[in-house]
Amino acid sequence: MISKRTLKKGFTIFGGKGNVWSNTAHIYKTGYGTLCKTPALSFNYADELGMDAGCEQCCKIYKKEHQ
Repeated sequence: MISKRTLKKGFTIFGGKGNVWSNTAHIYKTGYGTLCKTPALSFNYADELGMDAGCEQCCKIYKKEHQ
């Protein structure tokens, strides 16, 4: 998991209701989309609720590129 507060500028959390329920919110990069390429086609409940990123693929990609 990656905390929303630790994301660098240009990144945020994205996730619909299913991601909220399963704690699998994605990391969204401005101008690119989610790091794991899951379409961001719903209302962003995860960001609205202040969730952290829980998508394993997004977290792995983010850590590889930014830590």
